[in-house]
Amino acid sequence: MKMGVLPFIVSFIERYNKTDKQLNHNKMLFNSIDFAIFMPIVFIIYWALGKNVKIQNFFLLAASYFFYAWWDWRYLSLVLVCSITNYSAGILLMKHEKEKVRKIILTVCCLVCFGVLGVFKYYDFFVKSFVDAFSLFGAGLQAHTLNLILPVGISFYTFHTLSYTIEVYRSRFEPTKDVASFFLFVSIFPLAMAGPIERATNLLPQIYKKRTFDYAQATDGMRQILWGLFKKIMIADRLAVFVDAVYGDILAAEGLSLVLGIIFFTFQLYLDFSAYSDIAIGLGKLLGFSFLRNFKRPYLSTSFGNFWKRWHISLSSWFQDFVYIPLGGNRKGRTRTIINVLIVFAVSGLWHGASWNFVIWGLLNALFMIALDPVLSLVKKQNVVTHVFKSVVVVLCWTLSLVFFRAQGFDTALDCFRHLDFSNAGNIVNFGLNAMELKLSFILIAILLLKEILWEKDETLVPRYFAKTPAVLRWIFYVLMMLSIVYLGQYGTGNENAFIYFQF
Repeated sequence: MKMGVLPFIVSFIERYNKTDKQLNHNKMLFNSIDFAIFMPIVFIIYWALGKNVKIQNFFLLAASYFFYAWWDWRYLSLVLVCSITNYSAGILLMKHEKEKVRKIILTVCCLVCFGVLGVFKYYDFFVKSFVDAFSLFGAGLQAHTLNLILPVGISFYTFHTLSYTIEVYRSRFEPTKDVASFFLFVSIFPLAMAGPIERATNLLPQIYKKRTFDYAQATDGMRQILWGLFKKIMIADRLAVFVDAVYGDILAAEGLSLVLGIIFFTFQLYLDFSAYSDIAIGLGKLLGFSFLRNFKRPYLSTSFGNFWKRWHISLSSWFQDFVYIPLGGNRKGRTRTIINVLIVFAVSGLWHGASWNFVIWGLLNALFMIALDPVLSLVKKQNVVTHVFKSVVVVLCWTLSLVFFRAQGFDTALDCFRHLDFSNAGNIVNFGLNAMELKLSFILIAILLLKEILWEKDETLVPRYFAKTPAVLRWIFYVLMMLSIVYLGQYGTGNENAFIYFQF
């Protein structure tokens, strides 16, 4: 019996997915024992091969594929599909000068990449939304969902690779003929799971050139890794215990516990994601690379426009360059600018997850930028008081929007807002953290904010003074940080300590 192309693809994916409904539990997280063994081995062999950059790149590519396959070897095929498609598109774009042909090449490439992303991330979401829409009119439809496991990092490497092809199409970047270098650009393991979303203009030239070990760069990378681990294990994962308990039972958390859970998630999300970026950038420095910056003290922003230039910078700039500006940006009048902003934030919300909650979260942030920023701009006086006032307003609005980001469903988000008050203060110790752990959480958040404020004033101030201190004191500080991570850090089981953005 003949089978259509689409039913065949769906059938194949189902069989592919159902061979093992549970992913390998041995996750190679940056904060895992597996990675603590993997990274030193890679580091030693990598620099031992330093005399030949091509062999060095090939080894790093093999290590990156091993890193990704450790999670689930089957989904390595998706990385290969994106790599082959975009590499081939680059070569074809170089060979053809006719604009019509070039547009066809780019379109096919986008369809393949977004098709892979769409099937694995959004197929079930759109099918269920379609059925729900018809049910409003009394039409009962039967939907066939795939219940696919979301491949880790798919949203990141899809955007990662497409940025290369679009830049080649725009003639802003010369396509590469070096297969190994391009495949390494797509899959280099520090960025594999949650970015930053690199640009070919920044990373590929670094892959081509010979890299020599730089002690100062490596030590700087180790410091950034240590700081990332401290933020993740000492603060973010501790806050996660309370946040998970609160969002797991909104009604029981009614009152001050719910308020505190919502506030804690604001810091958990920032610390968790920025920690991953810090570790990734630090690992890059250990390997001789300079990756793009992803965060710049967003909670000190004085407007939402400023906030999105500081938060998840690599994604914000991607949407600006490849969605907002092509739509017309702010060049076609106020009404068109508003529409473009709404589109970008709606798409950004959907990028974060296959849920209408994420779309609502995105649109709320668009409305804040459209409506709130003009109001904040009326405060012309520039001083500490006005800066603090604007920052508090921005963070407060951001915090409220994150209720939709974190809640499991629209109704749950509404329940959060319905039960917000400052009653039941004695109830806060019933959500995973005792009084001492709650105090420690507040102290650590205060330390983070102090660090952010000092860096905002002068990013080089503290590092300069720290560099002048005796080596013995510096090492005492490093050891104390490591001991605090080991003995005071929050550790869970299974996936409890996975980075939040792995789910996107």
